[in-house]
Amino acid sequence: METIRRNLALADMDIRTDERGRRRIFSIKFVSKEGKVYFMPQAYACGAGRMNMKEYQLRGVQPCDCKGNPEGHPYPVDIDLILEYNKKKIIF
Repeated sequence: METIRRNLALADMDIRTDERGRRRIFSIKFVSKEGKVYFMPQAYACGAGRMNMKEYQLRGVQPCDCKGNPEGHPYPVDIDLILEYNKKKIIF
């Protein structure tokens, strides 16, 4: 399995739109604060509510369908608990 450094994955995740102005869709696997492993084959970056994402080291992730329409609710993801980004294993 390919690997990607965490800082590069976060930098790529922070680019919200492509050159045409559409949301950038990616896949992500992470562990929630409760210990559940989530895999989202299609998601995009969003806000995580009223939380200070820099202070708490979080990213907001919204699952979506193949057309980019939101499905479900946004998830706050701790950057230390991201396991895979675009099918690449996260390394520090």
